[in-house]
Amino acid sequence: MLKPGTLVTTGLEAGSMARAIEDALVAQGVLDLGEESEDAAETRRKTFIAISTGVINHLKAALDVKLAASKVANNLPVADVLLRGQEGAIS
Repeated sequence: MLKPGTLVTTGLEAGSMARAIEDALVAQGVLDLGEESEDAAETRRKTFIAISTGVINHLKAALDVKLAASKVANNLPVADVLLRGQEGAIS
């Protein structure tokens, strides 16, 4: 499940997209967590949460997954199933 993340006492929620962004920036040497004030860290983390929320909302709205039933189970006839976006519509 995709989750944008929230602020927690230790920084960003573990397993969230915002935390993954922060961890990737640290791993690449772009971000040094020890070099910023608490206010700057909070603002940056809120920015990561906002970006993550926008990306996840966009992905949900634009999601189209087409499955061929025969690929899922060999004993089923071929039938296309289309899953669409936020409405969760199946056709």
